[in-house]
Amino acid sequence: MFANRDGQAATALPEAYFALATAALRPLITTYYRVVAPEPLTDYLHPEWGNIRFTTKGNWHVSRSGCSDPSPGHHSLFGPSDRTATVTTDGQSAMVGVGLTALGWNQLVGVPANLHANRMGPLSAVYGDGADALWQTLCSLPWAETPAVLDAYFLARAAAAPPADPLIEAVQAALIDGDLDGAHDFAAGLGLNDRTLARLCLRVFGFAPKRLLRRQRFLRTLADIGDRLDQPLASLLDGSYFDQPHFNREFRAYMGMTPLAYVHSPRQMMRRAAAERLRTAGAMVQGLHHIKAD
Repeated sequence: MFANRDGQAATALPEAYFALATAALRPLITTYYRVVAPEPLTDYLHPEWGNIRFTTKGNWHVSRSGCSDPSPGHHSLFGPSDRTATVTTDGQSAMVGVGLTALGWNQLVGVPANLHANRMGPLSAVYGDGADALWQTLCSLPWAETPAVLDAYFLARAAAAPPADPLIEAVQAALIDGDLDGAHDFAAGLGLNDRTLARLCLRVFGFAPKRLLRRQRFLRTLADIGDRLDQPLASLLDGSYFDQPHFNREFRAYMGMTPLAYVHSPRQMMRRAAAERLRTAGAMVQGLHHIKAD
């Protein structure tokens, strides 16, 4: 705790740190990150691609509507999601995370993404004893040394993976950059039939094409809104929303609250994380991260 300008006790704010992976891993890993929460907090994760997370201090509790999986322990694998998760901690907590692109999920995790969508579980289910060994190493490292250790670990894992299907990068680029009217347009732009695209999306991205397009539209608007309370919400909406009530319904489906409730919520962790992610990686949310090799 510290004193504010009125001499009253104020809450110590959470800290967020981001770093890019080495160039060879950037098609697979969006960012490395560390979050420190000196005081108790509650916050809300955005829909995102897969993540690997390590609790290096204290405890974190994560819950998601429709998911009965227990909160992560020392290490965890979070599948791709299309709904918020509520994160709470009693304070004096820290965690280190690894954000994965869809290609990264395919190469570094290698299990069907749809089986892990909107779910979380121990990383050891995929990495075996290596998960616990990596967690122990990370607990003893300062943040400045953490990215290099993670680079070495994931470079070795990537080298052992079979060659990736080149369609994965093409699909992800289309999701992030494309102006797509629907699932058929999505498939046609990639030279695929609808069924082939659907199988690929479920296996690598976790959701069917139509659901992915809907999620990406929401994330684009969420990033545009940010904390811009000086502008009418209707002026910030993606053009594919029919009207503001349509967006309000979508917002409730993804974030479990109204847009105004979200904008006015404290979001102490995610506000800081969004600013640091934008500064480091060029995107406020992981689902809009561009694959870059440099």
